[in-house]
Amino acid sequence: MRKFYWISLIASTVLLGEERVELYGVNVDANGSFATAKGNPVALYQDEIIIADELMYDRNTSIMEAKGNVSIFKKGQYHGISDYTRMNFEDDTRYSAPYYAVDQLSGLWMSAAEAQGCQNDIDLSSGAVSGCDSADPLWKIRFTSGDYNTENMWVNLYNARLEIGEVPVFYLPYFGYPTDRTRRTGLLIPIMGWSGSEGFYYQQPIYFAPHNWWDLELRPQIRTMRGSGMYSDFRFIDTPSSQGSIRMGYFKEQSEYALKNDLAHIKHYGYDINYQHSAPLREWFDTDLEGESGLYIEGSWMNDVDYLNLQQSDETKNTTANQVMSRINGYYNSEDNYLGAYFKHYQYLNLESNDETIQTLPTLHYHRYLESFLDDYLLISGDATATHYYRPNGKRAIEGNFNVPMTLQTSLFEEYIELSYTANASSKVIGFYANERPAEAGMYEPGKYAQVDHTISIGSTLVKPYENNLTHVINPFASYTSAGSRYYDGYYETYKDSCDIAGTYAGVACEFYTLSAPSDTLSLGINNYLFKRGKQFVVDRLSQNFRYDDQGSYYGELQNELEWMITRTIFFYNQTAFNHDRNRITKEQNSLRYNSEVVNAGISHYYTDQLRNNSAEYASYWTADASYQYNRYYLIYANVAYDYTEALLKRNEIGVLYTQRCFDLGLRFVQNRRPVLTNSSANDSVEDSYIFLTITLKPIGGAEFDYKLTGN
Repeated sequence: MRKFYWISLIASTVLLGEERVELYGVNVDANGSFATAKGNPVALYQDEIIIADELMYDRNTSIMEAKGNVSIFKKGQYHGISDYTRMNFEDDTRYSAPYYAVDQLSGLWMSAAEAQGCQNDIDLSSGAVSGCDSADPLWKIRFTSGDYNTENMWVNLYNARLEIGEVPVFYLPYFGYPTDRTRRTGLLIPIMGWSGSEGFYYQQPIYFAPHNWWDLELRPQIRTMRGSGMYSDFRFIDTPSSQGSIRMGYFKEQSEYALKNDLAHIKHYGYDINYQHSAPLREWFDTDLEGESGLYIEGSWMNDVDYLNLQQSDETKNTTANQVMSRINGYYNSEDNYLGAYFKHYQYLNLESNDETIQTLPTLHYHRYLESFLDDYLLISGDATATHYYRPNGKRAIEGNFNVPMTLQTSLFEEYIELSYTANASSKVIGFYANERPAEAGMYEPGKYAQVDHTISIGSTLVKPYENNLTHVINPFASYTSAGSRYYDGYYETYKDSCDIAGTYAGVACEFYTLSAPSDTLSLGINNYLFKRGKQFVVDRLSQNFRYDDQGSYYGELQNELEWMITRTIFFYNQTAFNHDRNRITKEQNSLRYNSEVVNAGISHYYTDQLRNNSAEYASYWTADASYQYNRYYLIYANVAYDYTEALLKRNEIGVLYTQRCFDLGLRFVQNRRPVLTNSSANDSVEDSYIFLTITLKPIGGAEFDYKLTGN
């Protein structure tokens, strides 16, 4: 039996079973089971606060009525406003007219002529939704009916019409969206576009999230004049220390399009696998080892490069290359030892078959961390690797490498000078198996190699403070390496004069040769650092090598690297290499960048002129970008990439972005060159031109529309 009692003339409390309804007001009047509150009345029930001009509550029916300027607050989640609201606390039903609610977290508001609710479900009639200022919203979605589930935080709208200002721009018979960031199954925002060569483009992502440890996204697409296909992304977290993803894709060309564009394949398919685990030994095998373990997997395979090009409508976002590398790295690391296993697989998209491509499956690595003896005057470490060179067709090999450096170090003149001597002992062994190709008969035999090199190093680190909080740090160093004893046997003896990784190459037998001709080397260098008030603003590294061998001596390249923070907003970077024998700069990279709150701009140039097999390889590449924040609403930006060597504009883009608290509108024009695989050439490319229109309705989401001009 419910009880009703007075607290005072300005406050009344009503008990509803075990739930309490508290009614406060300047004037509270009770007549039997009925109570009325006026004069800034407030009602408290569970996690809700109800405010109105007048509140009335009937204990027998458990109905509360609120009239005039009604506001309802629910645990900081939403704020509801109406002229009239009736609530039945017994069966948890409600009615409001008109209805207006604001989500406190997202700022999204909803209005309707009336709203009827039962428990967690609210039915709406004839209203609008927006994330903008309700007095004059920049955008809104009008609807004839809708429903809102407060537990699932999901809104369904029917006969939805998007209006920008007062202008209708889009109609959907149904539109649904979440009011929070919970992962849930449903349709994602579609992507649409038009291409003069591919027709109408439509991609409809479908998202599945049945559990909190995995989700799946399917992205079926159709290009009306080209073909259709689907890509999928499966993402998972299988342990607290790991996560991974698997992407698969398939696209089938229309025969007419493939024939017209001379495509090498009518079907494009492939997969990508990514996985990382920071404690596999502990979590998979329940081991109690003191060290750390890890596993990293990055695998890719595709039948041609169009598997990448077709993943999305904006092909400028794809990174394409002729070489696709897959790898698996696993390791165990303790205080004294490191064990690793590395698998690498290479796929060259410009080859019809990769059966003769050498893969490293696997490389096993052991490292003994540096140990000190004789009061830290003697340092010793060690490395050992075993590499399996595998390919389906052709000779295969197993090579072992061993390296043990021993260093004696000391300091002189009160630690102004650091002096060290290192004896580096290393060796290799190699063995071959599997049948070689007929032309390679007799080329391969097991081999052994050993060497001992000696290195003397001297250096110093000097620090000098100046006025105005300026500090200069200089680090000069020099080292001389003497090529000591060498031992060659078998394979290494046969090819030591014809195979050299420094530049000489003598046929397929050199594919497994990884030695350089012995030489003495003198290395000189000096590093400079400038600090202002403890903050580094200049770094300069200068180095020069000199090599001495049986043919005489020559200068290595003079190399310099400069990082200069000119001002708080201007940064300059330079890397230069000068070849003395050719008397020319063979590599140079310059970057100049300006960053401020209004303007961000940068320009860079990369230049290289290297000798490969006595042939010069020349490259010159320019990139530039800039953006201008015109005011708080407008951002203008552009970027360009130009290959000077090929006299080819690789990419250019210009765009404008209009942004407000509740709305983004972007327009950009992009030209981009991408590779394709055709029957006539493995190095063909297509130049695409796009116009992109991006609309974002905050916080609901957005859509991108693109028009693709015909590629050529």
